Amino acid sequence: MNAHKKTYKLILNSLFIVLSMILTRMLSIRIPIGNVEVIRFGFGTIPVYLSSFLFGPLSGMLVGTVEDLLGYWINPMGPFLPQFTLTKALYGLLPGLVFKYGFKRKLNYWSLTFSCAAGEIIGITLTPFFIHKAFGVPYVVLMPPRIGGFVVLFFLNPLIIKLILTRVPQLNRLMKESANG
Repeated sequence: MNAHKKTYKLILNSLFIVLSMILTRMLSIRIPIGNVEVIRFGFGTIPVYLSSFLFGPLSGMLVGTVEDLLGYWINPMGPFLPQFTLTKALYGLLPGLVFKYGFKRKLNYWSLTFSCAAGEIIGITLTPFFIHKAFGVPYVVLMPPRIGGFVVLFFLNPLIIKLILTRVPQLNRLMKESANG
């Protein structure tokens, strides 16, 4: 990879980190119970998914990790728990692995749907587990809204990502270049 492409990748991943921080920490619907943010509904994972689909699973994992660490430093929401940084890293890693190895980087709605679902499964499994272990919030409170959110995001995230990847010429070109070589 030449220096121009490395710089372009660095700039886009930096943009994805900032977009994810804004979408996660400022433009999300948050539902606290006591002092614990139990539910957060938003589209903060889309930039992480985009990085993962464009540049590979490790880039997605790095964007997710850096976004969580910087986001906490700039706008903390409760105590820092490294488990949630792990979940944000997995939001970048798992969809990228599914997209790259399961669907051979074929860009269509269903490949994006199941790749995003691999990430969203983290949101309905590990995140409630960590909230329950750290704060004692019962699963009966945690699971229903997460399952509802999963159903909505199962269809919305891939649609938004497909529109972005096909309608933004620079990202569309990058997607085609990475699929060819």
